[in-house]
Amino acid sequence: MSELSENKPSRSKIRISLAIGSTAVVAISVIAGFLGYATLQITDKIEPIKVLESPTPVPESGPLNFLLMGTDTRTDQGGDFGSEENYGGEGRSDTTMLVHLNPDRKSAVIVSIPRDSMVQIPVCTREDGQVINSRVDRFNAAFALAGPSCTIKTFESLTGIEINHAVVIDFLGFSNVVDALGGIEVCLNFPINEPSARGAGIALPAGIQTLRGSDALGLMRARYTLADGSDLARIKRQQELLAITIDQIQRKNVITDFTTLYRVATAATSSLRMDEGLANIDSLITLAQSVGGLKSKDITFLTVPFVLSPGGNTVEWTEEANTLWQNIIQSSLPSVSASVDDTVATEEAAEEAVEEAPAPTGPVASDVVVTVLNGTRRAGFAAATSEYLKSQGFQIDEIDNAPNKDTANTLLVYAPGAEEKAQLVANALQISNLSEDAELIGADVVVILGNDAPSEFVAPEVELVPEPEPTVEPTETTGAPKTGLFCPVDEN
Repeated sequence: MSELSENKPSRSKIRISLAIGSTAVVAISVIAGFLGYATLQITDKIEPIKVLESPTPVPESGPLNFLLMGTDTRTDQGGDFGSEENYGGEGRSDTTMLVHLNPDRKSAVIVSIPRDSMVQIPVCTREDGQVINSRVDRFNAAFALAGPSCTIKTFESLTGIEINHAVVIDFLGFSNVVDALGGIEVCLNFPINEPSARGAGIALPAGIQTLRGSDALGLMRARYTLADGSDLARIKRQQELLAITIDQIQRKNVITDFTTLYRVATAATSSLRMDEGLANIDSLITLAQSVGGLKSKDITFLTVPFVLSPGGNTVEWTEEANTLWQNIIQSSLPSVSASVDDTVATEEAAEEAVEEAPAPTGPVASDVVVTVLNGTRRAGFAAATSEYLKSQGFQIDEIDNAPNKDTANTLLVYAPGAEEKAQLVANALQISNLSEDAELIGADVVVILGNDAPSEFVAPEVELVPEPEPTVEPTETTGAPKTGLFCPVDEN
């Protein structure tokens, strides 16, 4: 046998990778590990964890409950994801989701658990044998106190739902999987600028764009410059982004693209930890064969019913939560697949309404060409301002110094007919001093920075679009909530 033949993956191994690839359709987008992945050396790459008392292989049929835990530990993940000193070790379960597969495996329910839920955490034992006493604390404290096994024990004691399998993934894993996919294409209705000092560390313009891994992760984690800055608003945005990703994975036909499949599988398995019953080829293939056809329209996204606590910093589950858990135990939630006809009719009506609506008028940020001149003695001020304007979607034509280095007041000069474009820039920089220049050529707008300008520009709070509260009850059939952040992307 030649050296080439010895190093080439066998056809049987490739078939295994393809079989579990259908699982990848859902897995990547649900915190990059909904059902897990396998590469050609799966048993070497996926880390099994002892979190269930009696782990069992995946059966061919029947309901299944997965608990997905996205941990916010920053250990060994570099400065892009925050401080290792503050968030090292196990971290906290920054995102926790229950994934319930219905008995026919043709539909699923995903329930997000608010991390600030005040709950009773039972007695837990850490890996080093230390016993953690029962206490009332935030839900995500269970992970920090005694790891994923304590999170599972807490969830089961609160809900009565038996967890069949568990998956833990870290920040770096999610970012790597998105990069392996070639990014996620999204359309944003408005720009997002959340510096690292204030949160996620992302600057995204409005419009259609492909998010690389770190930006997709930042969009999942962003809080302080979106909606009300709460974890609850972030949950809804995460669910909508997951639905978008699931559909894109389906359209990309990842399971038939050998190169992408291998790259994605390698990225995923290197950052996943699974229970012992799930972390083997037989279980993953069985799972893949039974859920490979799931799409976002087959998934109901929910959040545990809750009310805000008197202080407003935590939440408490309502009696409706108990009804939700009982419905899941009995697999009696409405099937999403059963409502496809209604969904299609609704989408068609929405498309007709869009076609009949008048096209929007007026320029947008990407239509505006701006020159920025530094009229102060602040080094690099024009360049920094230009970067901010680019993050808001504007085009930058030129960056230079103004003739007068002691300009008192910031001035915005615009060409004839460019008043609306000038107003967009003025809103972004919060400038009220505008003037038309009949001789201006080249750029639509020239910004002359004065000493009255702030040291750093940030997106004005008044332009933030709030994410509305969901209008359906938790037990109703629904897709991901519409947050108002995302706009449609042309699939053609």
